[in-house]
Amino acid sequence: MCGINGILYFDDFNSTENENFHRSKMRQMNDAIAHRGPDGDGVYINYPVCFGHRRLSIIDLSENASQPMFNEDNSIVLTFNGEIYNYKELIPDLISKGHKFRSESDSEVILHSYEEYGYDCVKKFNGMWAFAIYDIRKNIFFASRDRFGVKPFYYYQDENEFIFSSEIKAILKVKDITDADRIKVYEYLAYGYRTSDGRTFFKDVNELLPGTNLVINNSEINFYKYWEFREPEEIISNPHERLYDLLFDSVRLRFRSDVPVSILLSGGMDSGIIAKITDELINSRDISNSKVTAFSAVFPGYEYDESKEISEILSGCQNLTGYRITPSGDDLTEYLNDFIYGMGEPVFSTSSFAHYRLMQEIHKRNVKVVLNGQGSDEAWCGYGKYIAGYFLLDRLYKDPKNFSSQMSSISDKLKMSYSGLILQTLKAMAGRRKVSLIRSKKIEKTREVISDELFKESYLNFPDRKFNKRGGMNLRSYMKNNITFQGFGQILHYEDHSSMQSSVELRSPFIDYRIMELAFNVRDKIKFDEGVTKKILRELFSQKLPAAITGNHRKIGFMTPFDVWLSEPQTVNTVSEILNSPSFSSKNIWKPGRIRKIFENKINYPSFPFWRILNLEIWSQVYNIKNL
Repeated sequence: MCGINGILYFDDFNSTENENFHRSKMRQMNDAIAHRGPDGDGVYINYPVCFGHRRLSIIDLSENASQPMFNEDNSIVLTFNGEIYNYKELIPDLISKGHKFRSESDSEVILHSYEEYGYDCVKKFNGMWAFAIYDIRKNIFFASRDRFGVKPFYYYQDENEFIFSSEIKAILKVKDITDADRIKVYEYLAYGYRTSDGRTFFKDVNELLPGTNLVINNSEINFYKYWEFREPEEIISNPHERLYDLLFDSVRLRFRSDVPVSILLSGGMDSGIIAKITDELINSRDISNSKVTAFSAVFPGYEYDESKEISEILSGCQNLTGYRITPSGDDLTEYLNDFIYGMGEPVFSTSSFAHYRLMQEIHKRNVKVVLNGQGSDEAWCGYGKYIAGYFLLDRLYKDPKNFSSQMSSISDKLKMSYSGLILQTLKAMAGRRKVSLIRSKKIEKTREVISDELFKESYLNFPDRKFNKRGGMNLRSYMKNNITFQGFGQILHYEDHSSMQSSVELRSPFIDYRIMELAFNVRDKIKFDEGVTKKILRELFSQKLPAAITGNHRKIGFMTPFDVWLSEPQTVNTVSEILNSPSFSSKNIWKPGRIRKIFENKINYPSFPFWRILNLEIWSQVYNIKNL
């Protein structure tokens, strides 16, 4: 796990500059993301390409695994961020084809795989990655991002140069960009979205889309989609054993490390499954660890505190030791600017702050690798409130006789009223743009504080995607859209930046592409039925986890008492300074006076996104944004 940087020049741009000029740029970029790799600092200059690398040593701690890394004859150079979990399985085949290894790293597997298989090498990888290769002989630049976009790859391009990095802040060190993408700002303010459409909050800075390769040859840039969800050739009717085996194998692979590995534990079923599998793998000696620490964020006395559930999970895992922290409102005000700068782009809620503080504590305990339960909800129907309408819509079209009984069961399990479920079903029939705008106007009340100018220039950008096919499959289509476009990327963004700010690598067994693909090769009712979310997972682990965990349908996950924090004296003072600052008052994207009145009457606006307003304002200040 590392940080990568680079510049590729076009048409002899800056060709007369000496090596120190180019090296200085790489040093600036590397320094900007030093937190991603405190164990090594590498630079490669060979005009027209410049590569930088910050190393977090996890696999093969020797200098042989340092980067930028070269093949045997130094004709190909690599800078890589991520982990190829199945690298050991790929080595024998590469050796049999004549490749010689100088290290025991997964980085070198990428190099030799590219030599052997070209751009298709990524199809053999099981992992998370963002890398760039420069093929010196062919004068080809090749970059790739993993299937789901776990690892970031940002870039800026114009007629003179292509600049890339693991974080936008490094690009800003060598390119003066102070304008925001106002459309992305609108979608965040109005709806809370950070969509995966290739654009970022910074104008002219883009991100390579997940599952995509980028090739530059003779200054011509081309993008190739190497992976996407495909319609299944056949539906797997009994996937239980397959899923069970894959989960154990995925956790086992993600324990491959030359440094200790811990887990991130909430009181939910997903991280509880990871904890239980870890415990059993230790007992069976399928992983070498004898004891594993489980880190949690808890909020005693808060309605959504998960202390009790965490204790129940740990009581059944003899090889796990728990460690807990309680982030506070004072923490938020103390770290506010550093946190927001570190995230790079605005984040949805203060749950990401709890994650950020937890990563800081994990770093203090000299832990470099942590497993979590991310990805289960998105693939296996965990967000019951949001998927219920699509599930019921499919029943209405395909199985109308069971519509009423399903609604009754969902109402009982998820504590949703009949009128609420009917509303969710009607919502599922409408286009996403219309639904989002209604929520902005009627529920969150953000529309009344956003300027008409920003609304008019941005509203139509958000695609009006509809999932209302009479043949069914609406739930499946909605979930795929959530993973590839609307919600999943937002979570992966904050988790990557949050963990890497503290030099911690986050690994997610549920995001193994084999498990994700399996999830869309089974019937919906295996995942969600009669109000039971993640049904197959509950069945598989009903005898391994406490009933209070597998029978709990409440979705939390590091939910913070932000409403309480907002009323605390130090937070009140901080918020007042923000809302009365010249920067806040001068913005043309919102109505400052109206926002201040809403903050003064918070009880009358229970769904108003107070955090998003504060986050965006501080973000604009720490990044010196000038066009808002």
